[in-house]
Amino acid sequence: MVAESGDTARVGRRKAVSHSEILEAATQIADDEGLDAVSFRVLADRLGTSPMAVHRTTGGIDALRHDLVSTLVGEAVAGIKWPEEWRAVARTFADTLHDLLMRHPLVLEAHRQAALEAPGADDTAHRVVRAFREAGLGDEQATYAYATLHDFVTGHVAIRLSRGDFGTVPAERRAVSVYADHHDYDRRFAAGVGLILDGVAVAAGAEARP
Repeated sequence: MVAESGDTARVGRRKAVSHSEILEAATQIADDEGLDAVSFRVLADRLGTSPMAVHRTTGGIDALRHDLVSTLVGEAVAGIKWPEEWRAVARTFADTLHDLLMRHPLVLEAHRQAALEAPGADDTAHRVVRAFREAGLGDEQATYAYATLHDFVTGHVAIRLSRGDFGTVPAERRAVSVYADHHDYDRRFAAGVGLILDGVAVAAGAEARP
């Protein structure tokens, strides 16, 4: 329960805020400072209202954080224009997940703690698994192929976000690094996805042979 004290119900503060306003502010705070930074008091200060007003609109901090992640993932999934060919389906999934996590690190943070629950999230996973089955993999291999692609994307983004640009590494360290001549995060990502899909094609061909 959030008590509305004299200093939180100050004159001039808004008595109510919309759910969309709260989600927008919470997104900015969580992306910049992490999910734990999202609190009623921080949101209230950002929106010029009281913590109680935020609580009334959201139903609680856990509900707000869940709704925040669900909304962002749901919007990303809803915007996907799915192709037909299996390799294009897999690459579309990888690119969409990569862009979502890069744009909203809070989703990656939430995903480390639990599977993402959002409208269309499970359907997206099943669609990619079906694409791998259409490529020629069996049910088990298709499921693990999806897991491999998913884990590569999330791992790549986690490394990229935590380490920052390679140019910030001291010059003497860069000179002896295996990445000295080849370090472009976008090319690294595209190459990794390509290698996974090439592996799927090879495995599918092996399954098709008697």
